[in-house]
Amino acid sequence: MSERLIVLSTTLQEPQVRWLRERFPQFTFKAYARKERPDPEALAACEVLFNYGTWSQIEQLSSNCRYIHTMSAGIDGYIEAIEKKFGAGFPFTNGAGVYNVTLGEHTVALLLAALRGLNKAAQIMPSGRWATDEVRVLGEVSGSTIAVLGTGDIGLHAAKALKGFGPKAILGYKLHPTEPFGPFDEILTGEEGLRSALSRADHVLICLPGSPFTKGLIGEEQFATMKKGAGIVNIGRGSIVDHAALVRALQSGRLAYAAMDVTDPEPLPADSPLWRMDNVLITPHYAGLYADLQRHAEWFAENLQAHLDGRPLPGAVDTRWRY
Repeated sequence: MSERLIVLSTTLQEPQVRWLRERFPQFTFKAYARKERPDPEALAACEVLFNYGTWSQIEQLSSNCRYIHTMSAGIDGYIEAIEKKFGAGFPFTNGAGVYNVTLGEHTVALLLAALRGLNKAAQIMPSGRWATDEVRVLGEVSGSTIAVLGTGDIGLHAAKALKGFGPKAILGYKLHPTEPFGPFDEILTGEEGLRSALSRADHVLICLPGSPFTKGLIGEEQFATMKKGAGIVNIGRGSIVDHAALVRALQSGRLAYAAMDVTDPEPLPADSPLWRMDNVLITPHYAGLYADLQRHAEWFAENLQAHLDGRPLPGAVDTRWRY
C-alpha cells in the first residue's frame, strides 16, 4: 500500500502535530513551519494539505490531493487557485470560527487604544516626558452606539465583550437578514441597512470577510454618511475600505480616528499618509497569530474525519459568498 501523506505548512507546534499523528495513524505527516517552503515532492505526493494562507502551494499539488484545509479564516486567492487546479466542488475548509477570541479581543483592544490615545502615549514614552496635553482622548464606549459590520464569530465575540461597557446600542450589519441575536440590539442588511448603521454609529467595527461582495464596501459615500467625529476599526480585510477615501475622511476631520490590523494595499507602503497621522493606529496584520493552536488542530481533525467518512464538511467554504 502506498504511503498516505498529509503535509502541514502551519504554525502548529510539536504537541499539536503529535496529537494529529495519534489521531490519524493511517497517515504519514510531514510538518513545516509557516514560512518554511515545503518540499515540492511532498506537495506533489500528499493526499491532504493543511496550510496557512499560502494558496500558491496549490499549483504544486497533484491529482493525489483529495482535500485542502487552510488555517486562515480569510481565503483570498484560494477558491480561484483550487478551481483552476481541480475544478469546482473540491473539498476545501478553512479556520473560520477558530479566531473568534483572539481577533475579537484585538478588535476591542484597537477600539480602546484609539479612544484613550494609547498609541500617542506609547510614542511619547521614550522621551521621558510627562506630556498629558499631547495625548488625545476621544471618549468612551459607555453610552455610545457601536455598529459591528459582520456578525459572525469574530464580530459576535467583540460585541459580547463591548456589551459590558454599557453602550447605548450595538447594531449588527450582515449580508443576510436575521432577527436580532446575542448582544445585538438590531440586525441590519442591504444598502439601506448599511447606511442606517453608519449614520447612527459612533464607532464602526469592520469584522467582515474579504470577498467580491465586500470589496470597496466603505468608500467616499459611506464616510460622508457617518457621523462627523465617528471612528472606524478594521480587522476584516483592507480591501473593504477605500484607502484614498479613508485618508481624506481622516484629514478632513470627518473621522476622528481609524484603527486597523489590515490595509489595502498590504503591506501598507511606507509613503502612505496613514503612517504619520496621530489619529491612526496600525497593527501589521498579526491579530490572529495567537489563536489557540490546539483548537486549530481539533478543527482540522473534525473536518478531516468528516472527509474520510464521506460526510458533509462542517467547515466547508461557501464558494459563492467566499467564507
